[in-house]
Amino acid sequence: MKKNDLTMKKIFTPAVLLVCVVLTLLSFSAYNLVFYQFSTDASGYTMTTAVSAEAEAKQTSTTGRLYFSYDNNQVTLNTVSNQDAAAAMIYALSVNGVTEMTADNMAVMSPDYLGSFIATLPQQSTDLDGDGTAEALYLAAKTDMEFTQGYMPNPPTFEHELFPLEIIFTDRTTVSVQFDGEPLADQAVTLTSQRSGTSQVTTNSEGVIEGLSLLDIRSGITVTYAADNGDNVYQMSYQVEDNTLFSNRYLAALTPFMIIVLLSAVGIILCLWLRRRIVTKDPVMGRFANGRMSLGPVGTMKGQRKFGFMTIRWSTMIVSFFALIYGGKLLGQWVGNIEIPIFACPINQDQLIASSCYTLAHLNSLVNMSWAEIGIFLASLLFSIVVLGRFICGFLCPMGLIQDLTHETRQGLKIEGLSLNEKLYSRLKPIKWTLLLLFLGLSFVGGNFCDICPAITVSPAFAGFKVSLFLGGFFMIIVLIGSFFKRRFFCNICPLGYLIGLGHKISLFRIKKDCQACTECGACYEACPMGIKTIYTEREKTDVTTVDCIMCGECIDKCPENKALSMSFGGLKFYRASRKTFMSGHKKTEKKLKRFIKKREKNESDQE
Repeated sequence: MKKNDLTMKKIFTPAVLLVCVVLTLLSFSAYNLVFYQFSTDASGYTMTTAVSAEAEAKQTSTTGRLYFSYDNNQVTLNTVSNQDAAAAMIYALSVNGVTEMTADNMAVMSPDYLGSFIATLPQQSTDLDGDGTAEALYLAAKTDMEFTQGYMPNPPTFEHELFPLEIIFTDRTTVSVQFDGEPLADQAVTLTSQRSGTSQVTTNSEGVIEGLSLLDIRSGITVTYAADNGDNVYQMSYQVEDNTLFSNRYLAALTPFMIIVLLSAVGIILCLWLRRRIVTKDPVMGRFANGRMSLGPVGTMKGQRKFGFMTIRWSTMIVSFFALIYGGKLLGQWVGNIEIPIFACPINQDQLIASSCYTLAHLNSLVNMSWAEIGIFLASLLFSIVVLGRFICGFLCPMGLIQDLTHETRQGLKIEGLSLNEKLYSRLKPIKWTLLLLFLGLSFVGGNFCDICPAITVSPAFAGFKVSLFLGGFFMIIVLIGSFFKRRFFCNICPLGYLIGLGHKISLFRIKKDCQACTECGACYEACPMGIKTIYTEREKTDVTTVDCIMCGECIDKCPENKALSMSFGGLKFYRASRKTFMSGHKKTEKKLKRFIKKREKNESDQE
């Protein structure tokens, strides 16, 4: 072994081990390492009452005579008349119980408030059903600020003595109704949506209104319940604080991610500056650097391809990104029971489908699930592993798309990446095992992997949820810098991806090899972002799928031999290596290579 290699090993290996130890220690106190802190109390809000012409127009239809509305951090209780405004009583849930709101504490809200408010009006008598007999009508309105929403097994509720009927919003997805402090089970109620109008629905045995669209919930709903044979009618309007896309509030939620991108750009520039100083000081490396081509190894040079597999993969990743992040908001439905193994951050519950990463990292959450929910979780997890495997990583994961975009940015700027070799991949393994142990083990020792997960900086922010970042914010900066210089950097250390890959022997997606057609040129190894060497060293087996393979197809795309490599699903091959496609896609690259060689030869002759 060369002296330089020994020196690098002496420096790099302890550094990697130190990173693993520090990451482990910091994970236990990640919540205290605030990268960006949003206000998680009501102190940044103000509240007022207003007479609303809109409420007057809708007093017999959608929202009733009393409802809350939001304008950024301004909360307004809308009433029909000045008389109603004066008669309305407003209460807030606080750490000390229920607090009555006054003009003073509405103007300057206390941080003790838990973010839930209710307003009530005195009893009114009116003929609601047109039978000539007046019924007793009780009106109320309730609102929950955004920071009250999330994984709360016991969401905040008011004392039922204030108002018998109460709407409860759980996990940003489920609306249930209580009456006199108990679930209003198997009862007919009138549901009015600001978006969809009025309908008659029946609650289930737990008081839940099933099949309610997320779009209806976030637009504002009203529940009306006739008790005591219709003599007493209770009506509550409910408005949850919503994260409207592309508003000022939405841009504010993106602030942490924008800061991360900025700091990552600064880090990349610093790395390039340090590398340039090191290279220019080395007489041997300096000679090569003067004529260096910014395309990387021959096996990774980009060609001009027509529409094909890679175009489909990029299209799928983009569609998946928007579906996972905005699917619930766009389609009005969030599939919460079915969970696929993907880093799509379940804190964003406007996405289309649930992410099993949260459940796998919080196995204690299974205790709060019913047997049916546990069965659906396990079945969907197993189905994803068998049918898709790490195809999820290569085609569906939002973190994968961001890493690929970062890589494409470097190539577009024609900046040289890291030299990919076995040593680099071997030195990343201790970090991967550390993250894997933290991912599975933190829930049993009082920790929370979400505090160090880089995905928390992506999905919630892009959906408009204000999520405070901790160690995960700093980790995401490292991921972006690493992905700039080394493609799919995070995929090489991703704990969830490795767990999915453990089922590669039963997954329907496979990478197959014709060992007779293979010429051991190594192009597949150079192209592989996961550094899988056996894909070209294997000389006997036809199945070369490994635990690390993310099914990106780069090895097949860069293979110059007909049918030497192929991808199959359930035994059916649908993508094969092609010499013709390979050669036609690299004409421009060959010209660049020739120009590069001539330039380097000229520089070397000038040096001599």
